Amino acid sequence: MKKNYYYLFMLLVFLSANLIQAQVPCPDAAIINGGGNKLTVSYDTSIDCPNMPNTVTTSENGGATWTLSNCSASNDTAFYNLTSGTAPGVGGTFNIDSGFDSSCSYTDSVLPISDFELLNASLSVYPNPLTKNNILNLKFTFSTSAKISVYNVTGKLALVDEINNAENKELDTSKLTNGVYMLKISTDNASITRKVIIMK
Repeated sequence: MKKNYYYLFMLLVFLSANLIQAQVPCPDAAIINGGGNKLTVSYDTSIDCPNMPNTVTTSENGGATWTLSNCSASNDTAFYNLTSGTAPGVGGTFNIDSGFDSSCSYTDSVLPISDFELLNASLSVYPNPLTKNNILNLKFTFSTSAKISVYNVTGKLALVDEINNAENKELDTSKLTNGVYMLKISTDNASITRKVIIMK
């Protein structure tokens, strides 16, 4: 008899989890980027990252499945990677058919969040501190074009580079001496700064 209650309890837990997952409303906006391999959604601040669906689907071009790769609660943004199928065209109209409480339609793929929020949510800088070799890696969740500037502690410009429509950038720091630097990533509309320590 106890065994039956256990199975009934597990069934209720499973159904409750699915109902909670199904209650997430459509994101406020969505964009296909990263050469068509990334789906970025912005959502209402009342939705917590743990409640975002792990997978969503789109039906255009024969359909595609997307898997959650990162969620930024501070910027109300979730990032999905294409895991199977063919993505809708970049910059077009598309529907997210499953994962949320209803089918969600998006036109022109415009996100109502700033470049600053997208850059800040998606940028990883490593290794930091840099203790071996001369390569500092910059990784973005989506393809990015931006100017890269590195300043020393006195504010003097020590290094300039750029990233052009890419998700990764290797920054050669061989001409920089040990110390603390400020890394600035700038687009036409926004910029972010990260502290970098070099101890080679």
